[in-house]
Amino acid sequence: MKVKVVVMPKAAVLDPQGNAVRDAMRHLGMPEVRSVRIGKYMEIDLDGKNGELESRLHGLCRDLLSNPVIEDYELQKDESVKRKRNK
Repeated sequence: MKVKVVVMPKAAVLDPQGNAVRDAMRHLGMPEVRSVRIGKYMEIDLDGKNGELESRLHGLCRDLLSNPVIEDYELQKDESVKRKRNK
């Protein structure tokens, strides 16, 4: 089983890295760029069945891979199923 985890800052949280990239893009000739958000992307290969791993995966996303105070995560399984959590 392969899962993808996308961790992004919450909308209400300032993103200084994103702002720096946005400013650099504007400086390099892209004034149309309104905003940039910088996050993390992870691919994880697992052994086991989907059902028994799902709650443990959400626990790892919440407790290890993201900071639920300032970040949201999205867990994607099997490249076609998306589940949003922690919003």
